[in-house]
Amino acid sequence: MDNYNDDERELERKTENAADETKGALDEAGDKLKAGAKAVGNKIKDPDKDIDTEYDKEKTKEDLT
Repeated sequence: MDNYNDDERELERKTENAADETKGALDEAGDKLKAGAKAVGNKIKDPDKDIDTEYDKEKTKEDLT
């Protein structure tokens, strides 16, 4: 019986860890999409701007928030 409870707890712990990792990955992906959209908007406003530089700038802003 104890072995079953230990297995159940271990499964719960692994499930929680997987959920936390998934949430973190989704948050990061959302930040990248938001930074990319802002970079494209900046590029449209000023075609002389470098898209990679704009992305890096916006990504840094997203990382700080």
